[in-house]
Amino acid sequence: MFHKFKGKIIWSADGISFEELIAIIEDDFPKDSVAIKLDRLFLTRYGLGTISEVQKRGIPVFADAKIVEIPSKVNEVAKLHLEHQPWMLNVMAGVCNNGLTPSRPNSNQKADELYHFSGLCREAGTKSCVVTVLTSKTPELAEDEFNKTALEAVMFYAQLAFDCGVTDIVCSPEEAIKVRTLGSIDINTPGIRMPGGDAGDQARIMTPANAIKNGATRLVIGRPLSEGGDFHGNLAKIRANMGGAT
Repeated sequence: MFHKFKGKIIWSADGISFEELIAIIEDDFPKDSVAIKLDRLFLTRYGLGTISEVQKRGIPVFADAKIVEIPSKVNEVAKLHLEHQPWMLNVMAGVCNNGLTPSRPNSNQKADELYHFSGLCREAGTKSCVVTVLTSKTPELAEDEFNKTALEAVMFYAQLAFDCGVTDIVCSPEEAIKVRTLGSIDINTPGIRMPGGDAGDQARIMTPANAIKNGATRLVIGRPLSEGGDFHGNLAKIRANMGGAT
């Protein structure tokens, strides 16, 4: 539905009510250049129907469901979201189960779960997205968890996603420059902070300008857009930092 969206900013509408969200949307929201991310907590609290409610107002919705389940259930959970045709839907990279792709087949096993997820999304007209290593994880924690550096873990999952036909990944802007070498896959980067801004709950951060320079396709931005209740003023500052890119 919204594959032609060319904007570079996704607003992470976390921590607000559905009523507050609609009020912001109806206040001259820049729907042609900013998409909205609705996270798992929001969708659980207000229902999957909020995806349709926002999109019928002409704004692309990134359903940040972060689906993480055993392989046999991933597609069933995804189908419930896809009934509302979000612009983009994500799963956690951990839903991968065997690493088998069309280029690495095994006659005794089915293709990796990410391959089937990307197919479901494609049929629904929704962009498929894989969350690699959360930007809230410090490099030290990532290395303890994955037994490799954050960059190595991101590249492993990004390559698998690419081979499975996934259209998008989520990673920190620090890894974007390396992921860009994989080819045609869209990179969505949280952890965006203005110069001198508080990192908050993010560990691997970068300014909007540097994230774009590193190869990010889109910036996922929460607090720097909503703080102070001045959405339009904050957006203007972010765009200025990006050098005019919208």
